[in-house]
Amino acid sequence: MNQGASIREAAHKLVDTLPEDATWEDLARLAFEMQRVEEGIADLDAGRYWSSGEIRERLGILNEGHMV
Repeated sequence: MNQGASIREAAHKLVDTLPEDATWEDLARLAFEMQRVEEGIADLDAGRYWSSGEIRERLGILNEGHMV
């Protein structure tokens, strides 16, 4: 299946999950969330990720009671 067909199919499935009283905003938010999840999975598959320790270090977040 080509990229266009898979996007169309995913869009149909996405719309089918919405409640009857959904708004365009609901659809847009859900589509954006779905896209971000797919991008995150692609990043993981490609080895593009940071460990929680690396994130804490970059953000200067407390680690076991101490500043990193």
